[in-house]
Amino acid sequence: MRKKLGILLTTSSESEDVRTVIKLSEAALRKNMHVEIFLMADGVYNLKFENFIKLSSKGVRIVVCAHNAIERGINKIDEVVWGSQWDLAQIAHTADRFLSFN
Repeated sequence: MRKKLGILLTTSSESEDVRTVIKLSEAALRKNMHVEIFLMADGVYNLKFENFIKLSSKGVRIVVCAHNAIERGINKIDEVVWGSQWDLAQIAHTADRFLSFN
């Protein structure tokens, strides 16, 4: 059975956390892990960061807190699931490992 890595990211693209999450996600994919990232608070600004969005084409499921995105004027994009705190709870509950970057 494929292992699952869940990641919560609350910092914007200026933070080194974003590069860490990208590299960590790519490494997990190489190990055949399923990766899901939840963006909330200022983390929703990563939807404007092309290198971050490219993770979805590599197989990472990206979910954004719709409420936080709307608050910050971020538009919905096709590569990302428009979600809620319920989605975050599901990611955390079903992950074999869960990491939080805030």
